Amino acid sequence: MRRRAALAVAVLIASMPGALSPAAAAQAGAPDPARAVKQQFRNEHGVRISETNRFFYGKKSTVSGSGILIRGRLQLAPSGPAAADFTWWDLSLPEKGTPSKKSAPYRVIRVGKKTYDDATRYPGPVPDGKKWVQFPDKHRGRMNRDMARGASLQPIDLYDPSMMKAVLKRSASKAVSGGFLYQGTVSYQELRRISKSPPIAWTSGKRIGKKSKGKVSWRLWTGRDGLPKRLVTADSTGVGKEPLVKRSDTRYTDWGCRLVITAPPADEVISEKDLLEYARRQNASAPTDSGNT
Repeated sequence: MRRRAALAVAVLIASMPGALSPAAAAQAGAPDPARAVKQQFRNEHGVRISETNRFFYGKKSTVSGSGILIRGRLQLAPSGPAAADFTWWDLSLPEKGTPSKKSAPYRVIRVGKKTYDDATRYPGPVPDGKKWVQFPDKHRGRMNRDMARGASLQPIDLYDPSMMKAVLKRSASKAVSGGFLYQGTVSYQELRRISKSPPIAWTSGKRIGKKSKGKVSWRLWTGRDGLPKRLVTADSTGVGKEPLVKRSDTRYTDWGCRLVITAPPADEVISEKDLLEYARRQNASAPTDSGNT
């Protein structure tokens, strides 16, 4: 009798309008990732980031596969990302049986609107004692500006609450071990509508326009507290069987860690303008090639 009664109750509940499956019921109590991230917007706190980006021709192509590796820390503030200290490397195309080779490291520090690049990677002469070069944002190139902002090249901005809410709204979700998984796809045109500022195409560095073709697919894993643990995206631009694809895989650790990132000492920094003037003076005494005017 008890088994029959329990079965009858289960059938009755399942047949009720709006009844939730066990998985849906678990998700109903899931914390909001957009809100969880926003709650981390506190002074002198931050998150650690580890990211691998790969570039391909075609979704399943093995022709390309070069990329960029990023390791760093991001300091947050009530308004969002406030400072970053990270190192990045170029990754070569992996060969059969051998992993990718890394270039020499390139360290970057950003504090507020000022960004400082490792002077050892500058191709020209640098004055003794100058360890950092400060370039104006407009001279840095789109990719370097994106990396400097969030120590990441992800097309989905976790630190933009409006974008996060729009992405989550377009996601299918399920409970997984240790938290939740959200996944979905958005077209470039939808991305234009949900972004607070016009999104930029990674292939051209230009704003995504009304005629831009492409889409972004994502898988976002969060902990039980709603904070992102891993974000994997495929940013495909163009149409056809061989679109350009950027695959980004980012892991987030130590949310809320105590973090203060400071600018390098002023006496170790040289501006791009002063560096160009220094190079001009260095070359002024160079002999003129025979036959040149």
